[in-house]
Amino acid sequence: MKQVKQLIIFVTILLLSFTTKGQQQDGSIFERRISINQTNQPLDFVFEQISWQANVFFSYDATIFNAAQKVSISTQDKSLYTVLNTLLDTSQYRFSELQNQVIITRKSEDNEFSAAPDSVPVKYFFLSGKLIESRKGRPVPFASVSILDKPIGTISNSDGEFLLKVHPSYIADTIVISCMGYEQKLLPANQLLDEDLFILEPASIQIKEIKVTAITPEKLLKNMRANYEKNYTPSSKLMTAFYRETVKQDKNYISVSEAVMEVLKAPYIGTTRGDLVRLLKGRKSREVQPFKWLNFKLMGGPFTITELDAVKTVETFIDPEYERVYEYQISDVVWYENQPVYVVKFQAQSDEFYPPFEGEMYVHRETFALVHANYHLDKAGLKKAEEVMIKKKPRKVKARPTYVNYQVNYRQYQGKWHLASAKASVKFKVRSKRDRINSEFHSVSDLLITNIQPTDLKRFNKDERFSRSDIFVELLGAYDEKFWENYNIIKPNESLRNAFKQSLFN
Repeated sequence: MKQVKQLIIFVTILLLSFTTKGQQQDGSIFERRISINQTNQPLDFVFEQISWQANVFFSYDATIFNAAQKVSISTQDKSLYTVLNTLLDTSQYRFSELQNQVIITRKSEDNEFSAAPDSVPVKYFFLSGKLIESRKGRPVPFASVSILDKPIGTISNSDGEFLLKVHPSYIADTIVISCMGYEQKLLPANQLLDEDLFILEPASIQIKEIKVTAITPEKLLKNMRANYEKNYTPSSKLMTAFYRETVKQDKNYISVSEAVMEVLKAPYIGTTRGDLVRLLKGRKSREVQPFKWLNFKLMGGPFTITELDAVKTVETFIDPEYERVYEYQISDVVWYENQPVYVVKFQAQSDEFYPPFEGEMYVHRETFALVHANYHLDKAGLKKAEEVMIKKKPRKVKARPTYVNYQVNYRQYQGKWHLASAKASVKFKVRSKRDRINSEFHSVSDLLITNIQPTDLKRFNKDERFSRSDIFVELLGAYDEKFWENYNIIKPNESLRNAFKQSLFN
């Protein structure tokens, strides 16, 4: 008869309710950091020390290994995942998580604890860190942090910090860190459990090695358009996205609104159908300071920012119809994901159309796909922008835009280029003699695509869609401490975190 299995659970007398360094309470217990130094001690004793320090329980069948065997281990501030992989051979044993327990089983055996019940949610790994450049130690903002060959990722914030939430099945995969002008960095996902600081090296280009062929801006634009069908998908995609909208009055935050949403991305090829947006969940702040003078609300929100997909909307600086009114110049070649891209500067030469932009495009040298665009309204465009950018303002209040800048980024996945992120940064000067106000308001809208899936959907239900006339902040609920769960977001920068500490959210 098969031997009855004995389940041994090590429990310390009192597990202290504290958080170890680097621990993320909302993430996996395997992220918890351990510092341990034991020489020639029984394995069960070492487990007890880990259990006390990491605030976890261990559960395993007493017959799968000798708990009295002597082991030695010395680690400083390493993840529980790394420590367990050091103690036991991962080719023979599996570690799984069930609430606050670590279940150890043999990989060759079917064990009732090898998978958590459906009622227990899967705990994602919360991989976080900070990116800095090697020469001066400055933060690297807006770098892409993603899983290799998977459409899952995030970006670093303005302080160079990132948070990537990954399913446990991906913890042995490779993380790719990419940023324009820096060498691409590849590292095991589990390495991010033990390290907090990642250094990016500036990429240097040796023109002779990459053999850059002389090309005119006109030829480059022609190649971009000729390769649309090759570079962009002819089918719809369902994208999961994070959206954040902030408004500052002078130096103070007056509004922060955030949401996870779905974008039904219409095909790039063969249709003029626009993209659709629906909210999954969102939250908004209360006003940090009473905002008495101006009901400052921007229309469009998540719907409008999806239209920053310059390829899909055929923005004026790409549209052949407007090519004659723009001046183009290929100014540089830089590295992107270990491949060279052309930097193309452009500037509108006429104010007879709207919107007249100036800025730069980054065009992939091999595929002629648009990788990145950074562009802004010129002076003539700013004069015309007020009527299309502000929906509500009181009478006798003057509001004029002083700065309008847009950015859009694309990533390659399964041989096609897709929208990866977009940002709109808008500044307004607001004056009211009656209310004695003379302030600058700065609105920043960030869109981050965190996942891409194929879909047969053609539309969202009408009552679910976010429309151009909707005001984002008016559709959201209040703050919840564990609001985002396993959705990937853009980690708040230091100034936003400080605002959070001042009870920004209800």
